[in-house]
Amino acid sequence: MAPRRGGGGIFSGGSSASCSSSAFTSELPRIDLGYLATYLLIDLVLLWVAARKLFRFKHSNKPPGRWLLMLSIIPRVCAHAWSLLFLVLDQCLITTPELTVKLALVSTFLHVIAISLLVGALMVSICKRLHQIANMSPRLIAILHGLWTGGFAGSYLIAMCIYAAEAVQQFEYSSSFSSSPALESLARARNGLMILAGVLFVAGMLSTAYTLLSAMSRGSNLKTSSLRRYAPFLAATCVGFAATFLAEQIVTYRLLRGTYVTPDSYYAVRFLYMFFYSASFLLAVLIVTSPALANNEPPGVVQETFQQQPAASYAYPVQPNPPGPNVPLMQQYPQQSYPPVPPVQPYQANQQPYDPHSPRPPAAYY
Repeated sequence: MAPRRGGGGIFSGGSSASCSSSAFTSELPRIDLGYLATYLLIDLVLLWVAARKLFRFKHSNKPPGRWLLMLSIIPRVCAHAWSLLFLVLDQCLITTPELTVKLALVSTFLHVIAISLLVGALMVSICKRLHQIANMSPRLIAILHGLWTGGFAGSYLIAMCIYAAEAVQQFEYSSSFSSSPALESLARARNGLMILAGVLFVAGMLSTAYTLLSAMSRGSNLKTSSLRRYAPFLAATCVGFAATFLAEQIVTYRLLRGTYVTPDSYYAVRFLYMFFYSASFLLAVLIVTSPALANNEPPGVVQETFQQQPAASYAYPVQPNPPGPNVPLMQQYPQQSYPPVPPVQPYQANQQPYDPHSPRPPAAYY
């Protein structure tokens, strides 16, 4: 977002005389007031939606990048509330222009934190998770998009540090003519870094859009999920988010060089920028809380939850093979029981041999 000098915006011509009668009498401070109030309301709604959706899952189903998304919207809310407060104070002449500009640096760095965290959630967390589910190359995409995110965030932060030095020096050396070339060089360096950040942002978001669409086309389980409704829109809003960011820096650069830019074009770019920012955040929340992204485990990550028991601890009955036709009966059923054989009576010496010619029968066996 382009740096703002004071509460009245880039096109503000001065402050009002009193807060009661002539505050916000000019058109541009009223536009700023309406924009900031609208942005603050939208950010509060997005914060409520994110808090409700991102933290309703159990510990085993954490959405990817939920803390990045939450920490990106909270500084956004604080930045817009801070800017709205000091816009009112500036119009009521409660604060001096010097104090207003210095305190506006707080919202500037809050914007840097919010945008960098959102870009990290979009480019790294969501893309890596989609590549894991689609079984593509999550480590490679995380490294590549991490470099894009780091380059963008680093350029953005350095540019805002230069802007902070520029904002402080313009009041300390406002009466010195020799300080003008130094301020111009700082402004050129800041704008160059911001355009570099915008170019890196556009390139990274183009890669993010391609990653989203390729993962949806290659992942068989993603084609039939609810992500097929959100992923194309998120890809479009990511590209629009980066393109409007770069367009805003180009408009600011033209203002620095003295090129005439109408307030309508500047506020139109700001409106589109905030629209794509809010849409990207909302779609990112809907995607990371989708069951296809929150419940699915990537292939090769799920571990076995049971232990294989040793074979010796089980007793399996052995089924006998069917007997052949020539196998004797005793070998077919070796465990078959038979009736007991009666014992043989011992021989007694007093027993007489049987004589068929003797009329008396032999003694009976006892």
